[in-house]
This record gives sequence, structure tokens and C-alpha cells, in this order.
Amino acid sequence: MQVRTISVVTPCRDAEALIGPTLASVLGQRAVAAGRVALQYLVVDGASSDGTVERIRALAGDRVELVSEPDGGMYDALAKGLRRCRGEVVAYLNAGDLYDAGAFDVVADVMESHDVRWLTGLRVTRNERLEVVEVLLPYRYRRALIRQGAYGRVLPFLQQESTFWARGLLETVDLEALARLRYAGDFLLWRSFAERAELVVVEAQLGGFTYHPGQRSEDLSAYREEFERLAEPLTRAARLRAQVDRRLWALPSPVKKWLAGAAFLRYDLRARAWR
Repeated sequence: MQVRTISVVTPCRDAEALIGPTLASVLGQRAVAAGRVALQYLVVDGASSDGTVERIRALAGDRVELVSEPDGGMYDALAKGLRRCRGEVVAYLNAGDLYDAGAFDVVADVMESHDVRWLTGLRVTRNERLEVVEVLLPYRYRRALIRQGAYGRVLPFLQQESTFWARGLLETVDLEALARLRYAGDFLLWRSFAERAELVVVEAQLGGFTYHPGQRSEDLSAYREEFERLAEPLTRAARLRAQVDRRLWALPSPVKKWLAGAAFLRYDLRARAWR
């Protein structure tokens, strides 16, 4: 697949204090600056009452497609943005979270050289000072276990900030249902994509979640309640498979690659290619 344009959606509301670094990390992609890919950046604001809109306009000008109007919450805003995406590759990034400056290059390299429609990178966490404080290399994400909600119940969550997909996969998503969700919309996306495509782990830093004291994600109870309504019950076989995989996540990177095969890509320095 040729990657000519990457579309990114940032849903936000009252994010004046957080939006600046996020804008910079998206607009500052080296692949965009070099002209390798074009960027379609959609910021969908839920009629903020602080200075979010003014800050976006001051920092980004016409480099973003800005929508600011009342909405039903984060996933309503995200659904609005996803409907407008034109790029071959799509992702979303919340206000306060960041992409690595080379993320788009890695995504384009992998999708142009392999039959990959959906990928994710290292699970990265930053503190409130934007310092990287935790990095975890996933082993693999099995389609059946994604659909049954094993990631988040038995295994670590799939990190949204490090995940990109081919726009065609959005055809699998009920965007009306997504817009009605309040907390676990990411799981609806992953469950839908898993019906059509293998999620490939790329051993690279693409993006990261930033911890901010008092943020909504600190309280997972509401997320888990909605998540449980969406996920299938975990079968005994699925739970056993997930428990085995949990041990495999602790293995060294070369062993993970050997076990996961094409579902795990590492960069070969000698060959200068992802394998």
C-alpha cells in the first residue's frame, strides 16, 4: 500500500493546557516536513469554554481542520473526525499525548513494504513533565483474544496512542455506535478491526500516553463497566491462551520475533529494512 496521506484526529474539550505539545508532535513529523507524506489533521473540539480554540488557531493556523461545536463526548467527536478522514492511514491522538517525531516514517515504511493494514508500536508512558518513564514491548495481539476482550482483562491494554490503521478498516466500524460510547470506544475500534486484519507489533516508539494528575483515565471503573458490555465473555480456552501469552510478553525481543513471526516486525540494521 502506498502511503501518500496520513489522517490524524484529535478530539478535545477544554484542553487549553494540554493541546500545545500534542499539536507540535503531530505537525512536527519529519515525514511531513520532508514531503514524504501529506498530513490531514482534524481537531474536533466540543465547544470548549476555555481558550482551547484560540490556542489551536494561534499554534496551528490553517494546518489543521478545526471543528468546534457541542457534542456528546469524546467518541462523538472522534466519530465526526473519522468520517472526514481522507488519508490512506488513520489514527487518533488525545490532547496531552504525543507522537515520536519519526512515527509517520515508520508507519509508511512498514505499510509500504509489508502487507500490513493495522500496526502498533512500543507501549510508552510519559509523566506530567513529558518524560518517558515506562516502555513495554508487546509480544503479539491475537485477533480472537482482541474480540473477546483479553487485552485489558488478562493482558495489557492495546495502546491507542501507538496504533495506526488503513482507512479501509473503518468500513468495519459502526460509527453511530462509537459516537454513543463514553469510555471504551477504543475497544469497539479494535474489536471491529480484528474481524478483518491482523494487528502487527512494530518494535519502534511511535507514540505514548501522558499521565496528567486528575485525568479521567485514573478512574478505570466506568471504562471497565462499558468495556464489559461490549466484550464477549472470555472462554476457558481464551483465558488459558492469554495467561500463556502473559508470560511470553516478558521474553527478550528476538525470542518474541521468532515466536510471533509476521505478527512482529523488527528493524534489521544491516538490511536497512523491517523484517
